[in-house]
Amino acid sequence: MNLGVLREAKFIERINRFVGVVELRGRRRKALIRNTGRLRELLRSGNRVYVRDKSGGKLSLEIVLAEVNGNLVCIDSHLPPRLLIEYLRREGRPWDLDEVRCEFMVGGSRFDLLINGRVLVETKSVNLVENGTALFPDAPTERGRRHIHHLIKLANSFLPSLVFVVQREDAEIFSPNKKVDPPFARAVDEFCRMGYPVYAFLCRVSKEEIYIWKEIPVRIK
Repeated sequence: MNLGVLREAKFIERINRFVGVVELRGRRRKALIRNTGRLRELLRSGNRVYVRDKSGGKLSLEIVLAEVNGNLVCIDSHLPPRLLIEYLRREGRPWDLDEVRCEFMVGGSRFDLLINGRVLVETKSVNLVENGTALFPDAPTERGRRHIHHLIKLANSFLPSLVFVVQREDAEIFSPNKKVDPPFARAVDEFCRMGYPVYAFLCRVSKEEIYIWKEIPVRIK
């Protein structure tokens, strides 16, 4: 996936969940943050980020990448469903992609993808890595836990599936972040014990593009 024209900037501060301040070419400007996670190690004052122009809305900039320890990390949490579709079309696994519906509504909840009318997929954007382990979430997510429980309830009609997309290159395995959100970790563990698939994929990230590179092991602690 092409990321468009990115410009280097310096991160100054986060005003709220959706808005940060960056310094771009000597001028301080507000920029959209498409991620409600804490991102503390990524959005630190003085950290290098990469922004692009956006059209529509109150803000004319958005933060796309952050750099930490020499690694580029995509912080746009809206990308995983699109990245997964690209990967499935290219690799044909873990599912052959004949038909896909995005933001599929069922039972009062919206799920990211319905694949081939059968596989109901919820994707998660993973940005945190500690000692080679990709972790999700980086902040408690009651919504994420509810999604998992709802997927389980829909198992008579669909094949429920969880996909964690690690939007950086420096992870070897994925694990639910039990330290930050024990209820979410327990929900993922329950999901696995019931035999439903959980996948984690690692991305290649550059200033020009991002794409899913390979699958990595999932470890439920």
